[in-house]
Amino acid sequence: MKKIVIIFSLLLAFNFLFSNELEVDAYVDQTKIGTSDQLTLTLEISGEKANNVRTPQLPDIKGFRVNGPSTSSSSSYSLINGKMTSEVKQKYIYTLIPKKTGNFLIPPISVKFGKQTYTTDPINIKVVQGSTEPAPPTSSRLRNNRNSTTTSSNLEDNLFVRTKISNKSPYKDEPILVEYTLYTRYDISNLSFGNDPAFTGFWKEDVFTPTQISFSRKNLDGIVYNTMLMRSIALFPTQTGTLEIPALELLVDIRTQSNSFFDFGSTKRYSIKSKSEKIKVKELPETGKPSGFINAVGNFNVSSQISESQLKVGDSFTYTLKLSGKGNLKQFDIPKLPEIKHLRFLEPEITTNINKDMISGSKTIKYLVIAQEKGTFDIPAIEFSYFDVQQQKYVTKRSKQFKISVAEGEGSFIASSTAQSSVTQEGRDIGFIIRSDDLQHFKIYFDSMLYWIIFFGILITIPFAVFYTKEQEKLIGNIDYQRQKQAAKILKRYMKQATEMAEKADVGFYASAQTGLSSYLADKLRINRGSTTDQINAEIAAKDISDEMKIRIKEMFEKCNQARFMPGGFSKENIRDDFKLMKEIVSDLVRMKF
Repeated sequence: MKKIVIIFSLLLAFNFLFSNELEVDAYVDQTKIGTSDQLTLTLEISGEKANNVRTPQLPDIKGFRVNGPSTSSSSSYSLINGKMTSEVKQKYIYTLIPKKTGNFLIPPISVKFGKQTYTTDPINIKVVQGSTEPAPPTSSRLRNNRNSTTTSSNLEDNLFVRTKISNKSPYKDEPILVEYTLYTRYDISNLSFGNDPAFTGFWKEDVFTPTQISFSRKNLDGIVYNTMLMRSIALFPTQTGTLEIPALELLVDIRTQSNSFFDFGSTKRYSIKSKSEKIKVKELPETGKPSGFINAVGNFNVSSQISESQLKVGDSFTYTLKLSGKGNLKQFDIPKLPEIKHLRFLEPEITTNINKDMISGSKTIKYLVIAQEKGTFDIPAIEFSYFDVQQQKYVTKRSKQFKISVAEGEGSFIASSTAQSSVTQEGRDIGFIIRSDDLQHFKIYFDSMLYWIIFFGILITIPFAVFYTKEQEKLIGNIDYQRQKQAAKILKRYMKQATEMAEKADVGFYASAQTGLSSYLADKLRINRGSTTDQINAEIAAKDISDEMKIRIKEMFEKCNQARFMPGGFSKENIRDDFKLMKEIVSDLVRMKF
């Protein structure tokens, strides 16, 4: 009996160990690819408990940008000698996009399950220029175009992105326009951005991003292409020297040729990139720089007006100064007003209206002015100096001068520190002595319930008033704290938009989700609100949060980038699933401390 128990125990232990055994393998679809191609890396985990393994973390793969993973699983069952066995296969599929040519290594991938660690073999990959795949057929409509000359069959000659820069030698703060345009001779079924370039050394304003595929024809060097403006950006250099205009990467799905009547063809995805460009940013000249220069660069006009010129002491009027034209309207300060005795200028209301080109517009500065003394006062012309990039010199323009007439007010008005004249009572220079000793007696109601209610009410409100005052001072003095306090409100606003879009199964959900999530994380991480998703992911990677959350955020950003302007690959089910994922991410994020 004892022997039977021992044998049975050994069988159970063996069965337990065997059931925990896994097989882990990594493989690619090809070992030689071009810079325009994509590599598929599959990590396959097999075993009875393969679906219990946590999502593996890939090591750093140099020379590639990694997207994914997408997952798939399958199960199989077999009956051998009366015993039922099962096997589960879990696949993690990654898309690797090459960054440059050369020989690269996909290092071993480690998968930990229980106390065991499984490791795959390394894989060597060679990346060459262009594409190793046969070039797809060009569009039949362009092949038959009589205006086209004989063209090359190379992929890079028929599919590329060109960068157009309005000025390659601007001054600091001078706006320039950068346009990325796609040229193709292929039939394209879908497009998406492969990256969100970081414009280091620039203030960036987005001018145009397409919402759907819309091509127009253009003849380039005797060859007709379908062209599409992919992105237009206004850049304002914030530093001098040589700066880089980064490359824009696009993921393009091209239709292949059908082989028969019943073959509708398929699509092949390619990754293409524009060339990065260099510009030389010049420093503004010191010669002729006005003392009141406020870093305005461009070409501007100045106008001013007042709402009233005739008023009484204690009345107020509006003084409006308007700066309009083309230049860095958002970047410079407002002109300084001289101190005008007996007129009190309150803090201005500033409104900046920018046109669609993000370069031209106006800045309106409105002051509420209080008359503190009677008399006639002059509001002098306000000087505004800017650097004119066309004339390459400093220009000073002046606003209109105004005269204000202030009459005596009906009631008394206490002058502020800007009006130091004495206060008199006309017609009553002598105060008469009160002869009556029959003075009114006032009773203080210490024994009144109302008195003590008011007293304790005031006493209770003091801590709240102190807290509110300190909170306001902190919000005003600490921009990072202010951004963190406002982050939840901004996220809530964009989540409301995303919810409405998702309920309609509108692909615009992804734009609202990405804007809200990136703004919230930028505020919480205390980085620039215009930071790219790659920069945000890099900051998150350094934070002490779970790997699972990092992966979920990265996947969400990748989906948003893919759907930013191309609705083709996202069904109603995709939008609903991604909306659910977004809600889970937001729910977890708001409970985290960064």
